[in-house]
Amino acid sequence: MKKYILPLVVGYVSVAALAGIVVVPLYFNPTTAALHEAFPVAYYAEPLLWAGFSAGLLQTLLQVIIWDKMGFRTIKDGALNGIWLGAILAGIQNLNEASQYAVFNATGQAFTNVIIYIVFTAISGGAIAWAFARGEKSNA
Repeated sequence: MKKYILPLVVGYVSVAALAGIVVVPLYFNPTTAALHEAFPVAYYAEPLLWAGFSAGLLQTLLQVIIWDKMGFRTIKDGALNGIWLGAILAGIQNLNEASQYAVFNATGQAFTNVIIYIVFTAISGGAIAWAFARGEKSNA
């Protein structure tokens, strides 16, 4: 379990920083505000950041475990495999939401969310693989 600490921190921070500085203020805040204005009972005025960042931490933990078990140790392997993992996880989440909420489809949220998810898991995937390799070098 100790070997998971550095990859978890590096993988999470690599994406949480990007999300907090760029994606949440420039995309999620305005999108959520517009949806809240149109559907005030169904959408919050602003995203619940604690929930989003907690979900990101759980996804990063899952990614760390998968990367360890599959032996990804280069930035390239981590990033490329982050693409398929992001597509699968985002596909599951967004297709479920699209199947239940008409507004989710009408606003193009599903497609945009999948793209963001894929980019994030590719970035964190590369960072996690790099951190595993670094940790193994320091333990050798």
